[in-house]
Amino acid sequence: MTKSDEFDGWDAIDWGIEIGTIEFDLMAIKSHNKHNPSVDDVWNEWPKDMNGIMHLPLGYIPSKWDKVPEQSYEAEVKLKTKWLEFAQFIDSSKNIHLQENTFTITGNHGTVFAFDANMEFSLWLPPGTTTRHIDAIRAIRKGARNRSYLDNQIIYMEASIATWKFAINGLKEELGFCDFPSHVKGLELKQFESWSTFLNPTGDTFPESLRNLIQLMIEDDSIWHLLHQQEIERRQANEEWNRKWPNGRPDDWMYL
Repeated sequence: MTKSDEFDGWDAIDWGIEIGTIEFDLMAIKSHNKHNPSVDDVWNEWPKDMNGIMHLPLGYIPSKWDKVPEQSYEAEVKLKTKWLEFAQFIDSSKNIHLQENTFTITGNHGTVFAFDANMEFSLWLPPGTTTRHIDAIRAIRKGARNRSYLDNQIIYMEASIATWKFAINGLKEELGFCDFPSHVKGLELKQFESWSTFLNPTGDTFPESLRNLIQLMIEDDSIWHLLHQQEIERRQANEEWNRKWPNGRPDDWMYL
């Protein structure tokens, strides 16, 4: 019997990590690859016999009643590969801390970013808000019934606004605005609206989008230029709004 035959990725799993979180699933990938004698420099071993425990690669556990697969076999293999790459990327970086579903990223210039990664719907939210918004996001995906109730409208709106947002720790806020950091050069504006810290996904898959976002945060420069451009566009949109409707938007504004 070889060492490869003796290796069992289950032996290295930390069962103290909450099952159902992205931290657990990435840890399971790590335990089956990092010290696996049959795996070389590139992680390629998908955890075996984890059905019903791991939510990846889809982000949820498929129902046994599902008659049609959510995606083809080829697409699932590709998605697994992307998650393997992402797990190895997370493990190799000292700038990244993960606890349950919350990523905390320390940028190369000292900025601390944070966000929650939601596997079920392949999106990110401000840190610590998944529990607060998940039921509303599920309802929105199903058509958001009972929207006539004011409480539901507010809950759905808050969840929608939170989508793709992240937090930047330690920024001083004055009247809803924060200063751009001094290490970022070539910016026209000096401040940005504090709640406007969001970036849309840029990858073909969720793990690719997560990696792109985290790399921007680690670099700690280009992300500020993206937020700066969004702030310019936000102000331009507000100016256009005020020009068109200085006394407030009419009820039939979309037909004007």
